[in-house]
Amino acid sequence: MIGASKMCLAATAMMISVSAQAFTVKGVVIDNTTKEPLIGATVQVVGTSTGAITDIDGCFEIKDIKGKSCTLLVQYVSYKSQEIVVEKGNKEELVIALTSDEQQLGEVTVVARKNLENERALMVERQKSSVAIENIGSKEMSIKGISNVEEGVKKITGVSVASAGQIIVRGLGDRYSTTTLNGLPIASPNPDNKLIPLDLFPTSTVKNITVSKVYEANSFADYSGAHIDIGTKEQTGEDFFSVSFNVGGKFNTLGKDMYRMDQNGTLFKTPSLDQKLRDMELLEFEEYAKKNSLFGTTFDVSKKTALPEFGGNIGFGKNFDVNGNQLSLLASVGISNEQQAMFDSSVRTLEATGTTLNDFSYDSYSNELKIAGLGSLGYRFRTQDQLSYTFFYARNAVDTYMYREGYDYEDHNLIGSNSVTHIYSLQNHQLNGKHFFGEQWSLNWGGSYSKTASDEPDRRQIMFIREGNSINLFKLNRQETMRYFGVLDEKEWVGNLSGEYKFGAQNKLQAGFTYKDKTRDYASTRFYYNLNKLNPTINGEEDIYNPSGFLNQEAIENGEVSISRSQQPKDSYTAGNKIYAGYVLADIYPLEALLVNVGVRYESSNQWVDYADDGGKRHRRELKTNDLFPAMNLRYQFNKQQNLRFSFSRTVTRPSFIEMAPFLYQESYGSAQIRGNADLKNGYNYNIDLRYEWFFDNGDMFSATAYYKHLENPIEQIQTLAGGATVHSFQNASNGMATGLEVEFRKELVRDLRFGANASFMYTDVKLPEGGAYTNTQRALQGASPYLVNADITYSPRFGEVKQLSAALVYNLQGPRIQSVGISGLGDVKQQPVHTLNWVTSFKLNEKIAFKLQVNDLLNQPVIFKQEVPSTGEKVEVERFKRGTNFEIGVTYNL
Repeated sequence: MIGASKMCLAATAMMISVSAQAFTVKGVVIDNTTKEPLIGATVQVVGTSTGAITDIDGCFEIKDIKGKSCTLLVQYVSYKSQEIVVEKGNKEELVIALTSDEQQLGEVTVVARKNLENERALMVERQKSSVAIENIGSKEMSIKGISNVEEGVKKITGVSVASAGQIIVRGLGDRYSTTTLNGLPIASPNPDNKLIPLDLFPTSTVKNITVSKVYEANSFADYSGAHIDIGTKEQTGEDFFSVSFNVGGKFNTLGKDMYRMDQNGTLFKTPSLDQKLRDMELLEFEEYAKKNSLFGTTFDVSKKTALPEFGGNIGFGKNFDVNGNQLSLLASVGISNEQQAMFDSSVRTLEATGTTLNDFSYDSYSNELKIAGLGSLGYRFRTQDQLSYTFFYARNAVDTYMYREGYDYEDHNLIGSNSVTHIYSLQNHQLNGKHFFGEQWSLNWGGSYSKTASDEPDRRQIMFIREGNSINLFKLNRQETMRYFGVLDEKEWVGNLSGEYKFGAQNKLQAGFTYKDKTRDYASTRFYYNLNKLNPTINGEEDIYNPSGFLNQEAIENGEVSISRSQQPKDSYTAGNKIYAGYVLADIYPLEALLVNVGVRYESSNQWVDYADDGGKRHRRELKTNDLFPAMNLRYQFNKQQNLRFSFSRTVTRPSFIEMAPFLYQESYGSAQIRGNADLKNGYNYNIDLRYEWFFDNGDMFSATAYYKHLENPIEQIQTLAGGATVHSFQNASNGMATGLEVEFRKELVRDLRFGANASFMYTDVKLPEGGAYTNTQRALQGASPYLVNADITYSPRFGEVKQLSAALVYNLQGPRIQSVGISGLGDVKQQPVHTLNWVTSFKLNEKIAFKLQVNDLLNQPVIFKQEVPSTGEKVEVERFKRGTNFEIGVTYNL
């Protein structure tokens, strides 16, 4: 929507002041063909020295015009000048569209860098793109209070976020989409997700987000849902230095008690396990544990009062002249913390008759620290050639303590004290070059190196049992009291080289080669506490929160407690994937109004996993394929404002590393057990899209899309039973499908007041293979909602030349969806519809200072999950929690 910095009008319109002596003219200057704003155009009142220069959004304002009317002369290099008569009191909108001057174009070379952060420029990119795309820029994200890329992607039509940050696009799960940073692939530190957690990218470092749900041959072919490209900021405008600071909190957390298990340092530090504890022989370890403190932390829980959350960002941008060439530098560093308390949450499991097996209520307390840094260096030479280097760093650390109490399937009244710390980190380096050779030839090259890590250092659990009026340690087996250490590291190298040849008026031919090499290392170690000889007297919560009074080094040394180490060969694996790809792509105009974007891509992929089976024997599983992926995208322009697009493509879905190797895998204690399948093969997808687009001069737009996807041999999660426990595995289903309709529009209701909305309606279906313990052999895709709705209304009036108010009310509706597949006669667990409403307002006081107030989740609805019991026809609630409303107050200062 409309930014708070320099957007001059909601519809880029004109306003005449009510002064009796003079009046004011406001407006916007755009290109008549592309509708893109013209930066630096001169607008002068004929016969006077009064005038203005259009800003970065093409906007201008001229005050104190005398008389009852005036004539404006509008000029811009390589465009035909235009004169416009404006009457005092005229309320009609003023949008000045200039036409290119072909004679001047032959004599003048204009080099400009587009500002792809504002809504109008991105709308032009969307309109002119060879393929159907949707995008959102940093200015629009700022107005709508979007703090990271995950929240921004949720505003795109047909996109939702499931639990654990999984992106669902058109009903297709995480495995069907891909993420790139500035066009180059980026690795994920999450072993269970293909996509990198998108909340790693704060909007302070992001220029725009572009989502393409159709395939183009110059991209890797492993997506059928969406290609999400995150564009990082670069220095394109004037020099700047800015500082922002915000304070906030959650109403259900601020001032309340927060609990946290004993930690060695702060979240700025990643705890680590002494390597010698992993390396020493088991007998040596057991003797060592009797005499030495192993971890430096206990199971004790501390309490403090929740203080306000704080965050800040420093940004810097500067341009340098180097022998007539331009060197640009941009840097941004941000840090923030969050606290989240959730009270009276609940979770239960059922058996086929609907009888409750496990029923627990819990309170949880989370502390999160986010750090992100961006550095961008660009060099322009030979008029248009450019080199750029980008460095991005992100670190998200979250520590969660949970106190839970309830009954297990054997009717034990249990109390659990759990602590989980999870740290994601990312380093990404990119080097790119773009070179032009005459008017027809250009060369693009790029390379990136990503290093990601997922650390779960020292997950801890201690369990207690209520027996009559007493509380005792729970000793059913040795896994009730334990510690877990898990480390996953992934590295990815990407290289890309492409050339482009332009011929005719608009035709072009592109060919390129791409290489990707990804490797992963995973290892985990568990430590189990044998408490059979320990029988302390436990006096309520005080001893539950402070068990070091009896569970301590002294108890270990005197033999009341012993620690065993579990570090089997199957608790580690290495994996990798190498892809060599080449493609040919052409944009051809057989008719002036018809663009044919057609290409084919060849990919040679070798994916492998080295693992150990349950008996400890090492194996290697490889999946080698050679494939061709054709793609065709047609765009027919009825006129300069209306497009009709048609797309067809074939793409691939590859199994993840842990899915293709048949070893029993558990990322962390308490998480699902997963066993891969050595017989898995690639799934292939056939995608058809039809889209109608209508773009208006004032920024209004409308689009409608119908799509159909046929999934051949899709990879689906199944459930089997092993010794009474549920084990997740994977099989290729015979086929599946996803189809739906998407609608989006943006409309200026009155001056400075805009409304935008998008809605997606979808139907998905998959036939599951035989052999699973699931109840329904045919169902909707897991995570797919039948409907999604986003809507927002924004009001952005200006007061004088600089002062501007921006206020936005943002709504999201996420329809019901399968959270987990029902097994053993039980129906699927479905998350119920979720309504979210946010309020964001900001005020730009002057060129240097701006203020912001944001309130998220005004409705404060609980998230509820229900499971159908086919034998009774009931839908029973199995989980409930509420995150709570939160607020944020911020100030930004620009030097």
